[in-house]
Parts: sequence; structure tokens; C-alpha cells
Amino acid sequence: MQLLLICTSIIFSCLSTAIMLYVSMATPIGPWIAPTLALCAMILLRVFAHKNCDRSIGYIVASSSIGGILATAIGFSYPTIYFLNPEKFDTWMQNPWSFVLSLILLAAAAGWFGMWIANVCEESLIVEKKLSFPIGQLVAKMITAGDQIKRAYYLLIGFASSMFFSVLQDGLFAIKSVLPRTVVLLQACSVSVFRIPIIPFEIWPMLWAIGFVTGHVIAIPLVVGAFARFGVAEPLQYIFFKSIDMQSFMLAFGSGLAVSGFLMSVLKVPKSIKKLLNIKGMQANNTFKNFSGYLLQHKEFLVEALFMLTFVQIVLWYLGFQFFAQWYLLIATLICTYQIVVIAGKIGLAQLGRFATFVMVPSLFLFSLDINHVVYIATFVEIAGGVATDILFGRMMGRMVRADHATLKSYQYLGLIVSCIASGIFFYVLARHFQIGSTLLYAQRAQARQLLLQAREFNGYVLCLGALFGILLKKIKLNPMLVLGGLLMPINVSIGLIFGGALTLLVKDKEQYYPFWSGVFAAQSLWMLIRVLFT
Repeated sequence: MQLLLICTSIIFSCLSTAIMLYVSMATPIGPWIAPTLALCAMILLRVFAHKNCDRSIGYIVASSSIGGILATAIGFSYPTIYFLNPEKFDTWMQNPWSFVLSLILLAAAAGWFGMWIANVCEESLIVEKKLSFPIGQLVAKMITAGDQIKRAYYLLIGFASSMFFSVLQDGLFAIKSVLPRTVVLLQACSVSVFRIPIIPFEIWPMLWAIGFVTGHVIAIPLVVGAFARFGVAEPLQYIFFKSIDMQSFMLAFGSGLAVSGFLMSVLKVPKSIKKLLNIKGMQANNTFKNFSGYLLQHKEFLVEALFMLTFVQIVLWYLGFQFFAQWYLLIATLICTYQIVVIAGKIGLAQLGRFATFVMVPSLFLFSLDINHVVYIATFVEIAGGVATDILFGRMMGRMVRADHATLKSYQYLGLIVSCIASGIFFYVLARHFQIGSTLLYAQRAQARQLLLQAREFNGYVLCLGALFGILLKKIKLNPMLVLGGLLMPINVSIGLIFGGALTLLVKDKEQYYPFWSGVFAAQSLWMLIRVLFT
């Protein structure tokens, strides 16, 4: 049984890493993959184990879900290197060993740092502060629920039907494709200053699945973004900025939107960090004294810190970071990662991008770093924050299914190691097989970060218009970065996600259908890997 659990954890870690790498670069969001992994583990262990196996399912999910968040962090940040300098990136990829090794080491250093932070904070956040860590509780309830068989059937139906659909659409071996990939909804037309391009409907069930699960969170901003492109941005270019080509105008407008979104998000960060450090009451509460005292009581954390920091600094030195830049990154990441896990412990969302940008931007002015190092910084923060959050979700789940704490930790270390190795390999494979920036790997989050970094290179007036539009969006409670996705993303991808969100309006209890769409999501992602291997 132990061998089955270890092998399953390794396989699931590889799959979750590959799936979420693809999803995070194909769409602007990174849904938690832990519920899908839990459903798959339930089916597998019910076949091979004929007794209560809730703990075993917990070990598998806690181990393999790390790959999902680690891959999401990489997919959101790392492709920025390509958008900043495509020629240099392509040249770098000509040496696969160097490319893959650099990403594996970066992921391992940031992931281990995030793991250590989670280890130190676990007792304080889960036991003393009693944060709920909602995703951990959700997965635990799925594992112990009485309707597991029904959920498993839904997942299997979703998986099998999606696989069958994919074979009919793309063909495999002797089977020829019989279904189209797109259907044209509207031919190109123009009315006065409004120019509407050809609008295709992408027959891509994975987009529908993601849209269904995220619902209005993503659908409404994407609708606004699509309408803003054709109803606001393009008419402005046509009337006032004819001397600027459309692509340059949209990049400048989007850059202004990204800058305003960043500034408004960052304005909230100092308050959060001030509250975290409790500056006014620091002398009375002895915040840092208590923290150091806690470490001294748990010397295993100090021993791990010694090995971890040595490894991290070697990796950062290998990647070309100066000594002071290394310690800036470590201290800033420690502070921001703690804040990320506190927020995630309350609301279930890991706000990686906001804090990564908050650490990244000051580094531009403090150190003489090349643009690759700036992207490394953002990726490091996102990985550390994401891994720490997922670790604590797993620990909460483990407590609820009565898993052995030491065993659970060992499975999480296994998942981290496997995921780091898999992330480097699969990122290279995906980037090599599907062009970054194409419809299949649009990497909208990475493009948004590129626009932020290159903001000063764009037309100032257009930049200001985009910034004003971003402020307006914030006033009406819309996320500027998700709207930016609808503004810049290919219209067929936006429509697919919006269509999935609209499907939730047809059902009374959408959570009942999550297992079905989880199966669709898993099958579609797995199908993309099959296409990579056999085409």
C-alpha cells in the first residue's frame, strides 16, 4: 500500500504540474487543482483498497497539489522573459540543459523557502489564530463526504466524455477528426468608428470548465474587457491616435491599465505589512522577540533554515544575483509570503501577483539587475507564497482527515521535489511545442507584467488614458488585471471562458456539477500533453 501511495503521489505531482503549467499560460487564472486530485485519488484507491482510505487520499492530495500552485506561479511570471526579449529567450532554449536546470533550481530554492515559512507558521496560524484555510477544509469534506461514489461517477463521466470529444475533434492514430475547432458567430463589420472583427466561438471544453468553476469572478471582467477593446480603445485610436498603429496603441493602453492596477493594489500592501509587523505596539507585544523565541523552542526549524538558506543563496548566486540583492529578495519574500498565507487562510485565495510586483518594482531602482533577474524576483515570490499557502491548505486538510503529521510532511517534501523537476521539463516542452504568445499559450499574466515593466517606453497620453480607465474600473469594483485579459486576450478565448461562466445560470446548485467539470478540465489538459507526445 505504501508503494502505491508513493507512486501515485509522484504521478499525480507530475500531472498537476503539467496541467497547471498549461492552464496558467493558456488562461488568465489558476484554479486550485486539489479538489480534482482528491476525486481522482478517491477513484483510484477505491479500486485498489477495500477499506477506509481517507488518510491515504489526504497524503496523495497534499503531496501532488503542490505541483499545481508551483506551476501556476511559474506560468504567471516566467514567460515574461520571452515577451521582454523573444530572440534572447529562443536562443536560450537552444541549450535545453541550461534552460531546464535554471528553472528547476529557481523553483527548488523558492519552493523550499516557502515550505520552511509554512513549517514555522503552521502552529501559529492554524492552532493559535484558528484561520480556516478554506480550500483545505473543502478538500477534507470531499474526502470524508458520504456522496463520494456519486462525485466519482460525475468526474468519470466528465473525463470520459471530454476525452471522446477530443479524439473526435483532433483525431488520434487511425481516427480522423470529424468535429470543427471553431464556429464563426459574426463576420467582420464596421459601424462608424466601431470596427468589429470576425468573432469565432472556440469549441474548447477546458475553457468552458474553467469558466463554469470561476463563474462571475472571471466572466464579467472579460465581457467588460472585450467591450472596452471594441467600444473604447479602438475608437480612441481611430479618432485621436491614427499616427500610432493599433497594436502599439493597445499595448500602451493596456500598459496604463496595468500600471494603475499595480499602484492601487500596492497602496493596500503597506497597511497590511504595518498591521502584520504591528509597528505601533511592537515594543509591548514583542513581535520579533516572540518569533525568535518560537524558533529557539523548535530548533529543527533553525537547522532546516541553515541548510535551506545555504542552498537558496547558492542558487541565487548561480543565477547571477548580487549579495545585497539576495538578502533583499529573501527578507521581502518572507514578509510578503506571510501576508499571502494569512489572507489565503481567511478567504481561500492566494494573491500572488500583487505581492510579487510589490517586491519586483523596488528592485529596479535599488540594484543594477538585468531584466531577467527582475522576472526571477517576481517568480521567486510567487512560488514561495504559493507553495507556503498550499502547504498550509494541506496541513489543515490533514488535521481534518486525522493524517499522521510527520508522514504528511514527508509526502509534501516528496511532492515539492518531484514538482520542481517536472516544472522545468514540462515548461520547456510546452514552450517548444506551442509558441508562447499564441492562442494556446497566450500567457496573459506574463504579458501584463511585461507591459508594466515597459510602461515608460509607450506613448504617455495613451498610457494616461489606460490608467484612467483602470481607476474607473476599480471604482466600480472590477479587477483591472482581469479586464486587461479581456482587452488583450484573443476574443475566441474570452468567449469560451464567458460561455462557461454563463452555464452556471442554467443550474440551481453549480457545486453539484463541479466534479463533472473537474473531469472535463483534467481530460482536456491531459489531452494537450498527449498531443505534445504524439504530434
